[in-house]
Amino acid sequence: MTALNERKQHVLNAAKRLFLENGFANTSIQNILDEAGISKGTFYNYFTSKNECLISIIEESTGSASVIREELAADGPDGPELLIEQILVRLRMNREQKLIRLYEAILHSGDPELRGYMKSVHLSELAWLERRLIEVYGEQFRPYAADAALMEFGMLGQYLQFAPDITSPEELSKRIRFVIRRTEALLRDMAGNEEHLLEAGQFDLRADSPPIPVSGQVAKEVLRLADTLPAETRDYGREFAGFLSAELEKEKPRASLLKTVAVPFRKLFDGRPNEPEARTVMSALWQLLKSIDFK
Repeated sequence: MTALNERKQHVLNAAKRLFLENGFANTSIQNILDEAGISKGTFYNYFTSKNECLISIIEESTGSASVIREELAADGPDGPELLIEQILVRLRMNREQKLIRLYEAILHSGDPELRGYMKSVHLSELAWLERRLIEVYGEQFRPYAADAALMEFGMLGQYLQFAPDITSPEELSKRIRFVIRRTEALLRDMAGNEEHLLEAGQFDLRADSPPIPVSGQVAKEVLRLADTLPAETRDYGREFAGFLSAELEKEKPRASLLKTVAVPFRKLFDGRPNEPEARTVMSALWQLLKSIDFK
């Protein structure tokens, strides 16, 4: 992990502690400076405002969840059980990192920038769920998937709000599975009656799409990451990174091979100080896999 990224992560960790302990509204930039032991200039090297600092904390978590979801998909067959596991990733992360308290702070802040950001996060999650319902249940359900995604999101949210203290994967999976079954029934009912309110893909159209990463830059970042590994795994990591980098530089990279190598490479960073940075880089890789036409 470069010194620059390490310092930025240190500031994010300090800010997150304060936001959770004292609340976002009651935490000033000066509080963050004191907690992190940095100057105001250093803070503004990384963030333009306290809002941007909070957004970076949430983006780090959503990016990590996205990487784990993609890795789960690369490891096994698709279907309802995989969808359950993918939804569980986000729920567990929100609870373990206490992000729900940060979401609530944003929703009650009245700040247009933060509320707009959370709306884009919400729409992105709905867009992801709509796509996954089509992938799991079939292309014939595309016209009805947006409605089903919205209903599934709402049902699950209400069940979790009714029992906010539930944290065990088993209990969370039980609720997700129940909602998924109801969603499948709703999908089939809508298709049978040829009835829907929302148009396909409208969540994607309304969400703020992140810029597509540059493949050459991702290739360089992967090689740099490998060099940060400890001696006992560095050669192994460099071998993975060399393959990923070379494949990304090709005119027509092979998506299936990239997915196969990306998972074990990223896992080399589990438990290490630069694990968040590794997930950020690999999130960019997965974005490329989804956005570039690999044929």
